[in-house]
Amino acid sequence: THQKEIHYIIMIGLYHDRTSTLSFFCWILLLVGGGWPLVHSLAWALNVRCRVKPAHRDAWLQQIQLDQAGTRRDEPGNLQFVVGQDVDDSNLFYLHEEFVDRAAWEAHGQTPHFQKYMEYCQSSEPQPLEEEMEVLVYQTMGGEDDDDNDTESKPQKRPVITDRPLFGVNVNLYPKPELCQEFLEVIRNNQRGTETTEPLALQYTFGESVEEDHVFYFHEQYTGDNRGREGFDAHAATPHFAAWEDFVRTDPFAKPPEVAFFHILEPAVEREEES
Repeated sequence: THQKEIHYIIMIGLYHDRTSTLSFFCWILLLVGGGWPLVHSLAWALNVRCRVKPAHRDAWLQQIQLDQAGTRRDEPGNLQFVVGQDVDDSNLFYLHEEFVDRAAWEAHGQTPHFQKYMEYCQSSEPQPLEEEMEVLVYQTMGGEDDDDNDTESKPQKRPVITDRPLFGVNVNLYPKPELCQEFLEVIRNNQRGTETTEPLALQYTFGESVEEDHVFYFHEQYTGDNRGREGFDAHAATPHFAAWEDFVRTDPFAKPPEVAFFHILEPAVEREEES
């Protein structure tokens, strides 16, 4: 049993329906990486959820990891590309990608490695995906000054972490419009506490959807024992997370939040290239 995961889901009101119909935006871009800068420069980010047919799992994973390696290696506008496998379902994957801006993301779709991945998805019979992917696009946020950031500072490329296990969390939150300001204050407090007081917390990224107002997406990473779950458990026991729990008890959401827990994978092909 995953008692700490269940506790986390209950405390933030997460009732994630893993069988719900997925929305599919016309673009099919994919992602994964790792790192944790404390300076919050705005970036263009995506969280992706994709369920793969069991018979195609290994082939699909190889193709997405080749795309991941090419993106990291050849695209200066890419900041991060993470691939993770659901903690309970070996055929369910979550991706997180970050780019310096929308133009860099759009350029990614024209690269040879992405085109090769698309060719695999379109030419395989039957199709490798069990259902349409969910692609959530957002612009990252952080400190109070980030929303009006007119400086020329650019988001930094995140380091790829291969020397420790990584535990990932993607969350979708839907605060009521009239509570958005209070919601952001509590979230920024949680982010600040996570980044400055938790040695096992590696990343706390969030931002508002570019498609819908008052919809926020998160990507978090933790490390430690039990394949990184130790860091997540420590996060759920902190005072800043307790403040978040207090806020959740006020019924602040327009619809129930959604959460995904996954183990972040590092592709064998990349390790072979580095050896």
